[in-house]
Amino acid sequence: MLIAKEYISPLAHELIKRNPLAECAYNEVANSILKNVTPGHDIFILNNTEKNCNGVVPVKERCYQILENEYGWYREKPLSYFHDNAQKGGPIDVYKEFCQGGNVLYAGLEFETGNISSAHRSMNKLCIGIAKGEIEIAFLMMPIKAMSFYLTDRVSNYEELEPYFLLLDNTPFVVFGFDAEEYSTDVPLLPKGKDGMSPRTIRKWQDR
Repeated sequence: MLIAKEYISPLAHELIKRNPLAECAYNEVANSILKNVTPGHDIFILNNTEKNCNGVVPVKERCYQILENEYGWYREKPLSYFHDNAQKGGPIDVYKEFCQGGNVLYAGLEFETGNISSAHRSMNKLCIGIAKGEIEIAFLMMPIKAMSFYLTDRVSNYEELEPYFLLLDNTPFVVFGFDAEEYSTDVPLLPKGKDGMSPRTIRKWQDR
């Protein structure tokens, strides 16, 4: 896929610039997008037969597989803030502790496949994680509007959330807006629901 749009907050920009672990986290998340290709092809091609014809879960699953299998990220990292306060915040989608020498950096990622309300919850959850010191840099990835037109109905897109990025200016936060390299009616539709790219490896944080 392509990284078509990108928001990097001033704090994230400085952190990535001066901290090799933050730079590594950024590169690994970016690569999970760039390495996501259609099986049998060198690029990502999305079926554009009609509006809402593809599922979005297979796109997410492939990114997760790359992060897990190639870079050692883990899924479903609970935030103690929600657990300790008996709140229903849910775990962070994907998480990794980056270590080098005596330095450690905690990174969290949400891949947004829901509606715009879900996107706001994902953004807020990551901000909570940073505010409480449970992660130090946050990543959010989601399709741009042009791509979301051919994905599951009401999937949020980068442009919908973009007006609220102002709220992230004082947080080390990166948002990726991804797109397909090509569109064609000749490639298979991406399945919807729970029929994503299986089998897959699920490396949950609790299973470390």
